[in-house]
Amino acid sequence: MSDVDEIIDYIKSLKKGFDKDLFQNKIDELTYAIDTTGINYNDFHILFKVWLNLSIPITKWVSLGTCLVPQDSVEERTVEYALSWLLSNYDDPSTFSRIAFLLDWLTAAMECANIDMDKLDLGYDVFYISLTYEALTPHAMKLVYTLTKPSDVTRRRVLELLDYAKKREAKKSMYRQLQVLLGLFKSYKPECVPEDVPAISIHTAFKKINANLLARFKRNQERRDTLCKEKIHLTWINPLNTKRGRNAKADPLVPNMAFLNIGSRQSADKEPKKNFLDFTDPVSVVQCGLQKSSCRPARLRALLCNATGVALLAVASHADHAFLSYDLHHLLNTCFLDISPHSYMEKQDLLHRLAVLQHTLMQGIPVITRFLAQYLPLWNEKDYFAEIMELAQWLSVDSVEHTMFVVEPLIRIYHRSQPIEQCAILKCLTNMYSNLVLSSTRSRQHFMGAAPPQNYTELLPRVAAAISEMSNKALQVTPDDMRVLCSVVRSAERRARSCVRARAVPAALQPVAPLALALPLVSVSACLIDTVASLMILYRKIFSLLKTSNDLKKDDDAYSEQMQVLQAYTSDLINCLYSEEILSARKTGFVFEKLHPQLVDKLGSLMPDVDSKLSIRNSIAFSPYTYIQLDAIDYRDADNKLWFNAVIDQEFTNLSRFLKKALPELRYN
Repeated sequence: MSDVDEIIDYIKSLKKGFDKDLFQNKIDELTYAIDTTGINYNDFHILFKVWLNLSIPITKWVSLGTCLVPQDSVEERTVEYALSWLLSNYDDPSTFSRIAFLLDWLTAAMECANIDMDKLDLGYDVFYISLTYEALTPHAMKLVYTLTKPSDVTRRRVLELLDYAKKREAKKSMYRQLQVLLGLFKSYKPECVPEDVPAISIHTAFKKINANLLARFKRNQERRDTLCKEKIHLTWINPLNTKRGRNAKADPLVPNMAFLNIGSRQSADKEPKKNFLDFTDPVSVVQCGLQKSSCRPARLRALLCNATGVALLAVASHADHAFLSYDLHHLLNTCFLDISPHSYMEKQDLLHRLAVLQHTLMQGIPVITRFLAQYLPLWNEKDYFAEIMELAQWLSVDSVEHTMFVVEPLIRIYHRSQPIEQCAILKCLTNMYSNLVLSSTRSRQHFMGAAPPQNYTELLPRVAAAISEMSNKALQVTPDDMRVLCSVVRSAERRARSCVRARAVPAALQPVAPLALALPLVSVSACLIDTVASLMILYRKIFSLLKTSNDLKKDDDAYSEQMQVLQAYTSDLINCLYSEEILSARKTGFVFEKLHPQLVDKLGSLMPDVDSKLSIRNSIAFSPYTYIQLDAIDYRDADNKLWFNAVIDQEFTNLSRFLKKALPELRYN
């Protein structure tokens, strides 16, 4: 250490006009000492302070700073001194080159984990001040970006950064760096940052650090990792497993998962991998571990703990999928179809995590579909309601009968439920149908090979017909309940839209509940009329797809029937809303077609001008819009075309498109 003390004394005594060759020799000696035997941290701290206050040429100053890299982590006292030195020198532009290198030095220490982040975070405000100066911004940006927390984002700072960016717009590199920081601010607090601030990749935005300096910090990091005996663990914890109320004798449904020897420490004294499978019987675990090795986790169910684990399951091998299916089959049967020691909350959590897995895979898992087919006929219709609705949205199609065994109990439950529960069940069935349509267009399926196309050809029309029949019966029972009516109409519109988006022609021909078309015309909701107009537009697209495909047969009765309904209902919409011929031209439609002539005469005698009661200018559904006093409109002369231009064309996009397609006179104002 005497050599190091001698070097420290030499550096302290440096004055203007020093011998540059001797200085370089001393630097080389110091570098060799640091790289081989290392130096005491007290000596390093003294050297660090002396280095910062030296008045020598910048090139020599940088070369000395490059070799000053501690073998251990930078201590708090060194960080505090560096921050105080920065604050005291910001006012002197002649020191900016030294400040820039010190910022690079701290950045390199941060990147190589040579400094405690909590200690470095003490200087966030000091580093942020550097952004005020153009010359220092590239050197401080990575420190500020890495240390920024949501609590650091304020409107004042956003305005400051926007002002800096505006002033430096001509300099692309500086402008880009400020945009990156604004993008980070926006991700933390979107309400504080303008919407037009773009998200920019950070990889090319930061200035590169001195290569020699960074290499020295990395060498020290590798040396510490190799010599360190400390084992770092990463554990994914299911919060339910930490609760005292859980039965300690029962294995958790979704166990915790631990990762041993994280990072580069795996290269030293690495423990052997756990090459065994997750069987219930411990003997099977031991036998399997002796016979063959496997790199799968001890418990695949543990991957359900968080989103990362679920993503790993999505990309797992077919063997892992098969094993998880085997495990889930026994687990679900034991928990829900037999007596189980697990609590209601644990079972609820398991079902929710399985629903998240299916949503991530964007497909149903066969073992879960079979479980639902067994469980739903025995379900009390109350327990795990939300979780069952989530699970049923994604069904496997490897067996059409299993899928229908899920759909049919849900339909029976729907008819026994209250309106709010009915809306939830119908939403579940609608999502199920849309997801099945999506799955029919995918070539690859997880947890199984590609499902046979004939399964979808058989299943989709059956599911669509079942939902339509269920909806029609519900409207027959409660035709005046707007909750049921709105959910049924929107369900039909969503199912049609899913077919159009996926261009799933074989599944496109689905029946519509007649009451779902008729009741909106006499309802008090303009949004419902707009939705059925959207439904008609979607059906026109569906029929166009059918015509251009090879799936349509000339003698197809279903196609002919649907076309007749489309044409007749188009006439109903036009007669009601625009031409005011509800009853007089009822034979061209189907909603009012079967009205008895005596009833028509009775309505005509009781209600003057009955044909116009459901038109745009008179309908109660549009009254909130047509009753508004508009100075530009004379209400005595206002007709449906005028109200179309003033209201429908402005407020109801789908209805406007429909009427313009059906009535050429409305296309031109």
